[in-house]
Amino acid sequence: MKKIAALALPLVLAACGQQGVNIGQGFQMTPSFDGTTVAANVVNVYAKNADGTRGAYQFSEVRSYVVTQGKLNVVVRAGSLGMTVKQANVKYTEASGNPFGGEYSTFNVSSAFEIPEGFVCPDGTDICDFTQKKAQNVLFSKTEDLYQLSEQIAIAAADTCVSGSTIVGTSATCGEIRMNITLSGTDKLGAPRTINIPQAQVRVYVSAVTDEVR
Repeated sequence: MKKIAALALPLVLAACGQQGVNIGQGFQMTPSFDGTTVAANVVNVYAKNADGTRGAYQFSEVRSYVVTQGKLNVVVRAGSLGMTVKQANVKYTEASGNPFGGEYSTFNVSSAFEIPEGFVCPDGTDICDFTQKKAQNVLFSKTEDLYQLSEQIAIAAADTCVSGSTIVGTSATCGEIRMNITLSGTDKLGAPRTINIPQAQVRVYVSAVTDEVR
């Protein structure tokens, strides 16, 4: 759980964005990114009466938030080259497609991981002569070190849960945030490649509510 005192670190999502990609012969991947969430801990603030009892409702604020990092899934099609991912570019939008987060609506981060090729060894291991390999769809998944949500966007997303002037409950409606992700790098032959994941959802919700008299 992180304090919302200042704008600082990385965030993320809750539905699924996905798109088939076929970039030239021998390179075909279908990526998706899901499971990113921002859970907001909200405080409803009330005035204090002269006798110390709770008075009128004043406002609500996000006291803290928790980010759950999403999961990258890639279906590497049978016979496809593998890919070395070196860069991720993320553009944050509202569900309508309008940019979200003002100056922070675009986030770039260096990456360093391998997406395997669409070939497997007969015994299911990764080690065999290439002539023994057979073309087969391969599922690749990754959850570690995928900082696709900047902290600035996480804070802004959590704040959408208290954008009004009414008492907030755990069923409050928060903003619908999307990530449009482009992964860039090279295939196993050194040619530049990109794969795109449009409209990956960031699920934003109120996880807890407390009342406070000030």
